[in-house]
Amino acid sequence: MVSEQNNTREALIKVLKKYWGFDEFRDSQKEIIDFVLQKKDVVALLPTGGGKSLCYQLPAVLMEGTCLVISPLIALMEDQVSQLTKRGIKAAYINSSLHFKDIDRILDNVIYGNIKILYLSPERLKTDLFLDRFKKMNVSFVAVDEAHCISEWGNDFRPEYRNISAIRTFNKDLSLIALTATATPEVVKDIEDQLCFQKSNIIKKSFIRSNIKYNVINAISKEKVLIKLLSKECSIIYVRNRKKTRELSQLLNKNDFKTDYYHAGIDFKERSKKQEKWLNNEFDTMIATNAFGMGIDKPDVKTVIHFDLPDTLESFYQESGRAGRNGTASYSIVLKDDQDVDNLKKRIKINFPEIEDIKKVFQSIVNIHQISIGYYSDEKYELDIDIISNNNKLSRSITYQSVKYLINEGYIQQTNDYQFSMAWIIMPINRLNQFLNNYKRFEKIIDVLIRSYSSINEQMVRISEDILSKRLNIKKEEAIILLNKLHQQNVLIYEAKKTNYTISFSIPRPNINQLSLSKKFSNFKKVKNAKANHLIDYVNQKTQCRNIDLLSYFGENKSERCNNCDNCQMGLRIANNSDEVVKNTVIFLLNYEPKSPSFIYKQLGELIDKERLSLILKEMIQEESILRDKNNLLYINL
Repeated sequence: MVSEQNNTREALIKVLKKYWGFDEFRDSQKEIIDFVLQKKDVVALLPTGGGKSLCYQLPAVLMEGTCLVISPLIALMEDQVSQLTKRGIKAAYINSSLHFKDIDRILDNVIYGNIKILYLSPERLKTDLFLDRFKKMNVSFVAVDEAHCISEWGNDFRPEYRNISAIRTFNKDLSLIALTATATPEVVKDIEDQLCFQKSNIIKKSFIRSNIKYNVINAISKEKVLIKLLSKECSIIYVRNRKKTRELSQLLNKNDFKTDYYHAGIDFKERSKKQEKWLNNEFDTMIATNAFGMGIDKPDVKTVIHFDLPDTLESFYQESGRAGRNGTASYSIVLKDDQDVDNLKKRIKINFPEIEDIKKVFQSIVNIHQISIGYYSDEKYELDIDIISNNNKLSRSITYQSVKYLINEGYIQQTNDYQFSMAWIIMPINRLNQFLNNYKRFEKIIDVLIRSYSSINEQMVRISEDILSKRLNIKKEEAIILLNKLHQQNVLIYEAKKTNYTISFSIPRPNINQLSLSKKFSNFKKVKNAKANHLIDYVNQKTQCRNIDLLSYFGENKSERCNNCDNCQMGLRIANNSDEVVKNTVIFLLNYEPKSPSFIYKQLGELIDKERLSLILKEMIQEESILRDKNNLLYINL
């Protein structure tokens, strides 16, 4: 353990300056570090951009042995290790991208070398290879990053996180630090319980980000509003699906913005290139799914725009917090239309399939492999999501979630990671037609690919060779040969999955009538619906200060309005209730696109009497400060 003389503020500042170049700690960092150095369990709640990583990295440098960091994301591990290595701190990571020999070597280096920090996933903790080496390691402490994943009431719950405390059985003196930027009081309590804290030590910095202005813009055409709204400054636009990232990037680039897109379906090397270019300011705006941003510490992000609603306030807060890390005035903007709330509810419904759909999926699995009731063995069985989806006329998403339910409930277990084959038709349509005129035998497979996967000529998509072969009425091996030949001819890119997804049965195969939704599943669904409703209330309410709303959700009491968010600004605009101020407010609401009179009434109805507002609108039309188009929409007369 670090000596007392190295635990003084002066000694810590010296290390901080040497490796990180800072002259002082941020709020709460020193207090958290003191707990870690004293080998006391602690929960560290710091807002996004609050410097959580330093709270375990600096003690790891000072203390004897190796700090284990449990992290959920491969990209985050690699980024952190790269940064630490540049600072002269010996660090390593273990994840699924490494070969067995590399993992074996790294674990030996932890035992016999001087690696100060080792990043690994929670799944890795239960492998025999790791556990055998863990018993020989000199572990200084364990840091659990994104600790909200441990709680069923948290965001991004991962069941594997709940097994972390098992390593305490091999080292009774082990201390843990749990770090998160998004946790309600209920989640914090669950974190402490699941990690077996003997004493509650919680250090929390206020979640308020006073330099971020929160806005919700109701839009008829989000694309048109986005073009008017977006500035040529560093920005992130979050969307819900991969195809939309590409479409928005193309649209914005045509309108003289410099953008690129990012999602988990893009090759890892390509994602790294895009991220590096954005960090180096080679383009202004990244359009991305939520796969982008975790661990990204770019201080000059001016604006974060949610083109689609996130699932929870935790996600919204975390993504919004990537703006304004340099302390300057920044923006978090939600673009909302009438479909967003319905889409959010549909996403939850997909993630929690009905028991009848789960039974259909289970029946398909046992039928395909001819497994009778009561049969049990250690045998591995191949599972193809697309085949099961096709057999039951279910979406791929519902099928996948049903399989996840069967795994989480202990009926089956996965024996390797699920993989998809990928394909992308890259040959331009005119050349493709010429190619097919010359090589008629490829006509049918190209036709089936385009009909089966609507965006295959725009991006890499997941495909199933089994489904293709059935629709082509040929053997699977023949379909693979055709795909490989098209790949060789540069008609398409084809990446075959490296291994088949396999499962085994955890218990003797039950009668399908015995399958029922567990209480845990039902509770989890209730939690997700409650979180979605909090998010819906947040974006729909028009009078409550958005900062007060957010802080209340995370267990902070604040009564003073921020006077900075859209709701506060709207209230300030019409505080004196003069006709001129109301007119300016109407102009503000019409700033990005035409709106109907009913929209104006809906937005201002809680603040101004409807009859009076109607008279003011009529006066503005007579004055021609606003005009009415053929669809009865109001717009500004420029």
